[in-house]
This record gives sequence, structure tokens and C-alpha cells, in this order.
Amino acid sequence: MPNVQGRPLHTRSLTIIISRKSESLWHARGDVIDLRKHSFVPLIDDIQPAGVIHMMSIDLDFSPETLQIEEIAVDQPFVAIESAPATGGDCCRDPAPRLLDLRGESLDGTFNKRLSALFGGPLGCSHLLTLFQLMASTIPLAVRAETDRVLREETKQPIGKHFFRSLFVDGHEQITNDDQPNRLVEIALQLTDTHARPIGPEDRSTQRLERSSEIKAALSIDRKRFKIESFHARERHRNHATLGSATWTSHDELVEHLVGAPLIPGMARRVFVLLGDDPQLDRLRDALLQLAPGFVQIVAALMDEYFARQSPGTSRGGDVDSIKSSSPRHVDKPAVAAIGGNLNSCYMWREEGHVAKTWGSRENTTKT
Repeated sequence: MPNVQGRPLHTRSLTIIISRKSESLWHARGDVIDLRKHSFVPLIDDIQPAGVIHMMSIDLDFSPETLQIEEIAVDQPFVAIESAPATGGDCCRDPAPRLLDLRGESLDGTFNKRLSALFGGPLGCSHLLTLFQLMASTIPLAVRAETDRVLREETKQPIGKHFFRSLFVDGHEQITNDDQPNRLVEIALQLTDTHARPIGPEDRSTQRLERSSEIKAALSIDRKRFKIESFHARERHRNHATLGSATWTSHDELVEHLVGAPLIPGMARRVFVLLGDDPQLDRLRDALLQLAPGFVQIVAALMDEYFARQSPGTSRGGDVDSIKSSSPRHVDKPAVAAIGGNLNSCYMWREEGHVAKTWGSRENTTKT
């Protein structure tokens, strides 16, 4: 699989930690962190610099027997838009309490539809929604794996000991020899499920590894049309006995069907059509579903090209200028605005909200 190279743009990190809380309850914590590494974004009446853009978490107490959610807590230390006069007092944190209405729901096969109905689009926050969706697919997978292990070994996890999933989406800008960006953005995707097991006091620490399952993918994206130019993916499963000997399985022939298609819009639909509901492809499916929301964040770090094309004496109609925003006033916007700031894409950009009604009159306003 080719290495991803270039100027670092952005990293999206999603992690989920699952542990036994008591004899009858398990606990899951999910975190999403967006770390921009390049440039800045004009945002409403402010400048959003590189650094931590989003830091949000969801805590769930649930029954491993029924997958019913007993308790929910949401925290958002870092959000893109704070309450201010320019936002009419609106803030990214405003819709989070809606998630508390999911107490008593079960994390079954239809949960994500109910989650989207309650918290999708103008009703919620796209980042919390993405995180909750990943938790909803991860928790049943972890419960099945641990239940199978307990039946086999007849030993329960100690209270508080955890097993977890991590997923990273990294974007890199390809640079030419004359230090100019070329037409490609390189994306690296890494998902790892780490399932631990109880061990004795005399055992080596690596014996705690019950199973490590990894997905690694590398993509090249045409920055003008967001079209997938190349796509490679592979998968590996290891335990403490095969740490140095386990081999990778290529998924290149499978994901090659996505080459030539746009990463945005419609990626989720294409992933479901391609992979179906095959349980052997659960991890690959979960990983690929994070590409589009991760790429939206990466695009926000490409603002320098937009700034250059807005300078006096430069012509319009370049890559980022070629995409029109969905603003009612049809003001030219950089690509990030066309993707991330569409009307009704989240609570802050709901059609009747203060920001959506006023942002079209602000030449450089974007949403990330």
C-alpha cells in the first residue's frame, strides 16, 4: 500500500473506550477531536486558527444483555462556534440536550435511523452525530466479542478494565517542486479495535491482547471535484501469539469500485451498496463511513488557495472558486463553505437560524 505524503493539513481522531461498570452495566466513552494543522478559517466575525477545532465526548451506561442505554452524558469543551452577538446567541452546544432523549433506546440495527431522526441535519451537531453513529456500531461488536471470550475462557473482565476502538483520518496536501499545491489531497485512514482479556499477575503484559483488528487505507482525492483518484485498503487481525507473524489481507479489488466516484456527496450510500451487511466487512464499513465527514474537516485547511484567488489581480474560477455555496444569495464561497455550511446541515446552519440568515452577506464567512 502506498505511503501518504505531503504537508499535514488536519487530523480527525475518534476513540471509543468500553469497560464493565458493574455486574449489570457496561460503560462506553466516545471522543472526537479535530486538530487543524495548517492555515486558518474566517468564521462569522472571527478568525479560527489552526489547533484544536472540536473536542467532544459522549458517555453511555448500557446493558450488555439488551444493549439498552441507561444513562447519557455529553461534553463539548471545544466547539467551532461559541455564543456571541454575531450568532444571535446561538452556540454549537445548544442541541446536545436532545441526545438525552435517547435514554431507554436500544443500540440495535435500527438505532442509527432513530438517532438521525432526533439529531440529524438542523436538529443537531454533525460531529456528535458522527461520533454516536460510530459508537452505535462499535458497542454491539465489542459486546459480541467479549461474550464469546467469556464463554470460552469463563473469566470476566475486571471492573474498570477496558477494550477500545480508535480511528484516525489524516489529510495531506501534495506540493510540487516549486512549492505550489498540486491537484491531489492524500488521505490516510486507520482504524484499530483492541480487545483485551484478563491476565494473571505473573503473565507478560502482551498476553492481555485478546485480539487486535486493523484497517489501513490510503486515498488520493482530486481537490477540484472531490473525486477518488486512487484507493488502497488492507486488514489485519492479531493476538498475543501472532503479534509478529500475522499478515495483511488486501481489500484493493473491493475498494477499487469506488475509484472515480466523488468522496462527497453520496459516499455513505456507495459504501453500503458495495459492502452490504456482510459481518466480515463490519470494520471496513465502519472505517469507510468516516471518510466523508473527516474530509470535510480536511478541506477547511485548504483556505490559502482561496485567499490567493481573492487577491487583487488574480482571476476567479479556480478550484475552490468553482464551487458555489448554497446560500440564498449565491455568493461565491470556498469549497469548505459549499460542503460544511449548507443550509440545514446542522443546528447552527438551520434555515431559520440567525447565522444562516446573515452569513451570505459576509464575504468570507465559512462553517467548519
